[in-house]
Amino acid sequence: MEESSNVKKVESGAKKMPEMVKNIGSTDKNVRLGAGGALVLVGIFGSKLWLVLGLLVLATVYFGICPIYSFLKHDTL
Repeated sequence: MEESSNVKKVESGAKKMPEMVKNIGSTDKNVRLGAGGALVLVGIFGSKLWLVLGLLVLATVYFGICPIYSFLKHDTL
């Protein structure tokens, strides 16, 4: 009996991660796909900073979530 009550205490005390809601629409995804692809190409032949930025933009397309949009409570769906 005591073990199950301890388990319940641990479960109730655990914090849940906030659920990420998709906030990027199809037009926004297409623009980001083009811009991210261009940045990756520039990064391959130039500065690695552009490569990293391009990969971040492509990651937002893949996951459909933009952290900046979440912070600003904006979505393009």
